[in-house]
Amino acid sequence: MTHPLMTMAASARAAIQDPRRSTVVGDSANPRFELFHAASSLCSQKVRTVLHEKALPYRSNDMLILSSMGPSGLVPAEHYSPAYIRLRLIAARELDLQFVSGYSGRTSVETEGFDPCVVPLLVDYQAGRVVADSRRICTYLDAVSRTPVQLVPDNPEARTEVMRQVGIVDRIPNGALLYGFHPDADRRPDALKSSMETVYDYKIMALEGLIAIHAGDAELVAACRAKIEKESAGKKVCHDPAFQRAARQHAGDLLKGLERDLAAKSFSCLWGNAFSLADVLWGVNLVRMNYLGLSSMWAGLPHVERYFDALARRPSLCKEAIQASVRSMPYSAHMDAVVDCPAAAAA
Repeated sequence: MTHPLMTMAASARAAIQDPRRSTVVGDSANPRFELFHAASSLCSQKVRTVLHEKALPYRSNDMLILSSMGPSGLVPAEHYSPAYIRLRLIAARELDLQFVSGYSGRTSVETEGFDPCVVPLLVDYQAGRVVADSRRICTYLDAVSRTPVQLVPDNPEARTEVMRQVGIVDRIPNGALLYGFHPDADRRPDALKSSMETVYDYKIMALEGLIAIHAGDAELVAACRAKIEKESAGKKVCHDPAFQRAARQHAGDLLKGLERDLAAKSFSCLWGNAFSLADVLWGVNLVRMNYLGLSSMWAGLPHVERYFDALARRPSLCKEAIQASVRSMPYSAHMDAVVDCPAAAAA
């Protein structure tokens, strides 16, 4: 008998226009896990890095997450398909959180509420669960499989520090850094800046189209309206100088805090501590900031500089953050110095 989640996941998978983007990673023909994600998605990169570290097989569904304008009109992002949103709403009911209602530039469900129209999303067929939010997915996978590496330590003191760092990374305004137009030093690739000029308009258009087609589905309509509210708020501040400066300043303050924490040697693989979830999340975020031309923010922070260099050589981060970004996002000259890593050599 087919599991109901398998039927729902198959419907969500059908939104992927190119079947070559739906594959099985690992040596299992019928893996326990199925991941809906995007190669370019920061939060997806965190989850894929954990899966890589754990050597867990999974069905990979690499979705296109930017709507575009084609010859026949708007082409909605694949994760805006009703089937995918309905699958994601299963995770929302388990979390019992309100839908997202505004925009801060952060993505954490802990502070922002539940976004019904984003990736990643994990399906665990053995447990019969759907898990949303990258932080929750990563800790869930670590609890499910403790080998070949344990990313959240058992030791209470070490565990507390690792999870404190995970919480700090969760508060980085990554959305603002990616989508926002900084008034003083916008170092993002020109092609990325060009696509960001219309990104909010296309998102809202796609969601409004979904509402028009599925007006009788109250839960789906509520999810789309919440997403529209968030994206409309994001559009209002993407060119707001004060908002963008504050987001950049906040990120800079968190990096200074990281420098102090690294100097204290309380965590991180730099000092002989076991590679942990904190290293995964900081690694993915530092790669993204480097891609956006923001590595100058840690130019005067020697411990962060050394940390980034070490993390960029970790095979999992090289493959799932560095190489994935290079292959799925517009060319960024800022990545030229970091692409020479183990994953690149093996490709």
